[in-house]
Amino acid sequence: MEKQKGLPLPALVATAVGVVVVQSTMISMLNGAGIGHFNFLVAIAISALLALTYVLSFSELALMLPKSGSVSAYTQAALGPALAIIATLSGYVAVALLGIPAELILVDTLLGQVAPRLVGLLHYPSLALLLLFCLLNLRGIDLFARIQSALVAIMFIGLFLIGITGLSAGGASLAAQPITLDAPLAVSLVALAFWGLVGLEFVCPMIADARDPSRNLPRAMMIGLGLIVLVYGVFCLAGMAILPDEKLTGATPHVDLALGIFGPTAKVAFAVLAILGSATLLNTVLASVSRMIQGMAQSGQLPALLARENSRGAPAWALVALAAAIAAVRTTLGMDASSILALTVAAAACWLVAYIIVHVDLIVLRLRLPQQARPFRSPLFPLPQLLGIFGMGYVFLNISPTPELAAPIYRNVAAMLGTTLAYSLVWTLFVMRHNPFRPDLEGVLRNNGTLHE
Repeated sequence: MEKQKGLPLPALVATAVGVVVVQSTMISMLNGAGIGHFNFLVAIAISALLALTYVLSFSELALMLPKSGSVSAYTQAALGPALAIIATLSGYVAVALLGIPAELILVDTLLGQVAPRLVGLLHYPSLALLLLFCLLNLRGIDLFARIQSALVAIMFIGLFLIGITGLSAGGASLAAQPITLDAPLAVSLVALAFWGLVGLEFVCPMIADARDPSRNLPRAMMIGLGLIVLVYGVFCLAGMAILPDEKLTGATPHVDLALGIFGPTAKVAFAVLAILGSATLLNTVLASVSRMIQGMAQSGQLPALLARENSRGAPAWALVALAAAIAAVRTTLGMDASSILALTVAAAACWLVAYIIVHVDLIVLRLRLPQQARPFRSPLFPLPQLLGIFGMGYVFLNISPTPELAAPIYRNVAAMLGTTLAYSLVWTLFVMRHNPFRPDLEGVLRNNGTLHE
């Protein structure tokens, strides 16, 4: 029997969850548990409902328009090239350029504690990790799939074992804690909890390489969402059972939790696990965002050079450009992660803007293309999309972790959106020579091979 080609379901699930099993998310989840206790679990449940709405919208759009450009293709068809450029550049490329360097700083900080000689030798050893995964992704999708599946399996098993062991050791302590449900507090923590559930759509740019995408793409995101909620729920409960509030809300609660459960001898093992999580993030973002950039270039939204592939089918120029930009930002920031807090939260706010745009895309395309073939249809349309729009709008308005950061965060959001808007207008008017806000429905359908004359 001939072996089936393409990414199987486990590899697609691994890609979907690859941006959340990382150090920064571990920290934010434990911080939330320290602030809200059992109310944070309610916040996770509400966030899971919001995440399900974007999973449904992306599943329908990705299979209706199976193009690696992902958000850029959907939005160009529904709302025009200007908003397509804004959604992808601000919602994904900006997030990569600000969030990945922050994760790399955590890698260098952790290595400085367990392998100071390595940091002294390489200065920024995280850049070697970035180079390694750039080279591996240039080797093609098959190697990506094997690496991603292995990394994610290790991370999920590691986090689940930490959670289960912590619950076993501190079960009595957890049971003695009062369960006081506070609805306003739970709702106020939804913004923090939601960051652990973003990024499942990173599997969509891999659709051209997926095995049986009509069946496996929606399943990958839904299975990934369920796994994330389960693992981080157990992880948070373990944190509440083992650590006091001041440790949970500290700078490195994930390290404190591992040491609290297994003792000082676990420091090196947990450092390896945490760095593997960062590697998973790198592998996912380099593979997915480079294909988004390639898709934009194929649609004429970026220079044509970025659309080129190497002999193994990897988007070589887009991949190298993305990795070089991440390295440049990482080098500029030095070792001070606090200097980019407002920027990374602002980038996350732009991610929410992209999700809202995708919900609008689906509503518009359902109305304009009622007869279009849809291998997956979002149930109860348009209720999930409207819930997503209003719920994510709430999260956007309450995104600041502290009141004093609100002003700089929203200034940075305005700067990011303003810069991408300016680029999109100049590029569409003078290079593409299109109306920036005129939907290109026929062009996108033709590129996807789904235009019915």
